[in-house]
Amino acid sequence: MSAQWVHEWTRITVDGQTAFTLSDSSAVHAERAAKGYHIQKRVWVEKSAVSQSELAAQSTLYTAQGKAMGQTLIPLTLLDQGVPSDRRMAKKYVTGLIQGEVNSSAFISNSWPERSLVEFLTEKRVGPFWDNFSAYLDAFGFEKVKPQPEDLSDAGIDTWVLRYADARNQDEQRFRMIIFTRGEVGIQCVLTHEETLDLPKIKLFEEKAYGQLHHLSKPTTTQSSGYEYAAYAFIPLED
Repeated sequence: MSAQWVHEWTRITVDGQTAFTLSDSSAVHAERAAKGYHIQKRVWVEKSAVSQSELAAQSTLYTAQGKAMGQTLIPLTLLDQGVPSDRRMAKKYVTGLIQGEVNSSAFISNSWPERSLVEFLTEKRVGPFWDNFSAYLDAFGFEKVKPQPEDLSDAGIDTWVLRYADARNQDEQRFRMIIFTRGEVGIQCVLTHEETLDLPKIKLFEEKAYGQLHHLSKPTTTQSSGYEYAAYAFIPLED
C-alpha cells in the first residue's frame, strides 16, 4: 500500500452521482480538491466491460491478482488504459485508472504515511526503536532497497522506499517517500516527493529537484550523493 485507505462505506462520487465502491481499507491516491478530496484508483477489469474508454456500470473491479475489490455503479471513464503485465491476467483483463471525489471522513485514521511518520517521531515511545519502526514500515508497504548506492552501504545506511501505487497505470511508479536509516538504530534522513514534514530534531532541510530532504543528522558529501542516486533510481524516465 502506498496511499490513503478508505472505508468500505465511503461514498465515491462523479459529478454528484455515487460512482463506484471499494472494499474496506482499499488504498487510493488522494489529492485535495475544492471540496474534499479527488481520488484515483488503479483497477483491473474484464475486457468485455470496456467499450473504447468507457467502463460499464455494474462492472466488477479487480486487483492485480484477480481478486474482486469493488464495483462500478455508473459508467466510468477508464483512463490510461493498458494491458496487464501478467500474461495470465492479460488474457481476460485490461488495466486503467478510475477517479472520483470523497469527503475527508472517507479515509481511515492514520492511513497517511507522511502524517503517521511525524506522529511516530513526535510521540513518546515504549520499547526498542526498531520494533516500533519496523511495524510502521510494514504497515505502509515500504520496500528495503537492494542493492543500494555504495555511498550509503559503506556508511552503514539502509534505504527504504514507498512507491506510489495508484497515481499511474504502471507496475513501478515513482517514490512517494524514501527513508534512510542507520541500520536499526535510528533515522538518518527522510526524502519526500512533495510534502514538507514538520519532523522534530531536524538538523538540515534541503529542497532539491527530486524532492524534499529532511536530515535528522547532517550528511557528509558522499551521503548526499547517495541520497540523490537513490532518489533518481525511483523516478521513472517519463517523469
